[in-house]
Amino acid sequence: MAEGPTGTDLLDLLIIGAGPAGIATAVEARRAGIQRLLLLEKGPSHSFSIEKLYTPGKRVDKVYLGQDVDCEGAVCIVDGTRETVLATLDDFVRQYGLEIRSHTEVSRITPLEGGGFEAADAQGTLYRAKTVVIAIGVFGRPNKPDYPIPASLKGHVRFDLTEAVPEGERVLVVGGGNTALEYVEYLYAGRSVTLAYRGAEFNKANEVNRRILQELEASRQAAVWRNADIASLKDTGEASRVEVLFKDGRTARFNRVVYALGGATPEGFLRQAGVELDGRHPQVDHRYHSTVHGLFLAGDLVAGGRGSIVKAFNTGRAVVWEGLCQGHLECRIPGSEARL
Repeated sequence: MAEGPTGTDLLDLLIIGAGPAGIATAVEARRAGIQRLLLLEKGPSHSFSIEKLYTPGKRVDKVYLGQDVDCEGAVCIVDGTRETVLATLDDFVRQYGLEIRSHTEVSRITPLEGGGFEAADAQGTLYRAKTVVIAIGVFGRPNKPDYPIPASLKGHVRFDLTEAVPEGERVLVVGGGNTALEYVEYLYAGRSVTLAYRGAEFNKANEVNRRILQELEASRQAAVWRNADIASLKDTGEASRVEVLFKDGRTARFNRVVYALGGATPEGFLRQAGVELDGRHPQVDHRYHSTVHGLFLAGDLVAGGRGSIVKAFNTGRAVVWEGLCQGHLECRIPGSEARL
């Protein structure tokens, strides 16, 4: 095990993920007087899932399916649209001078002897910090199908939209939840998009996404295949590279397949960092402090499967005021704002 961090490059706080939970954690940390902090984001910008997957003007609710949850910290939004929510989050980033490094996927987090952590990104850059907050969400580990995917199709089969899909391609989206419908809503312009779902109805998706999909299907801007259960994929070696075989005997060819089968807790990533899990759920206390001293979780990872933007914000507040500022980092706590 390496020695604890020292030197001028040492951060007080490293935040993995710059979605709502990561931004809320960073804002609360700034308000507590924590200055040496950095956010690392896999996507091209903060709040990537909202920016990329929500169509212009789409409604964004601060709480999911009517959950009765109030904002507890400094970061909050009102029900609005994609544009108003992104503008609000942009304001927080600017107001608090948050440094975000995009296109930076963290491959490992290593606890150091004597305290602190070393994180490495996919390019091999190292970051050292006294404390770490992981706010990557469950899509840090997307679910995979139960049939094998030919290795030769790498690049033609995706599990998110962090990389651009070229216009003019024939694209198959696989799934039946909100993410699958949002992928279709984003991709249909300039591409031939088909949605394949093994079920008959899109009951897992919310009303807004179902309505948009119905409009796209009715106007023939996107094709929707219901009761379409995939058996296997084949590499054709031709322009339409992916041949999809369905269990009912149908076959179809596409330039690209994008899976949206939901996400799961990134067990391997967390275990590598030393976090203990109870089944598939990371063990945390009421402050979202993991079993590793100084390593906290925020957002979807601790939402119990029913996350919302406000819940994400609130986990960031708890991590800072009830966790980091209670024996991990020196904070400037203005009394009532600690909310203990």
